[in-house]
Amino acid sequence: MKKILLTVLFASVSLIAADSVPAKKTGAFLPIDGAALYNKNCAVCHGEDGTKLPSENASTLAGRDPVRLALRIRAYRDQDSRVGTFTMHKTSRVMYDQTSKLSDKQISALARYISGLYVD
Repeated sequence: MKKILLTVLFASVSLIAADSVPAKKTGAFLPIDGAALYNKNCAVCHGEDGTKLPSENASTLAGRDPVRLALRIRAYRDQDSRVGTFTMHKTSRVMYDQTSKLSDKQISALARYISGLYVD
């Protein structure tokens, strides 16, 4: 139980941290665009507003808790064949392919964007 609480706490802190990427040659930091990441990696299957169901067992993404979303996205990104490394849900090659190149900061920005999508 402590391990789960620490994981959730760590994920919460990482979402609260300022998400930014260094701008080329300027030394300045630019915010990560969660909307652009969503449109590039997620909208085809989950819809522009996060309410499209990519499969009959899926539920909508819009309005979900950003910490849980980030944990789930990271789990898809980090899935592999080792026992015990992927326990949140079943593996998915499509989701792995869409998330494998995302950094933790990009995932945090993406999760915050998705959680802010409108739900009827």
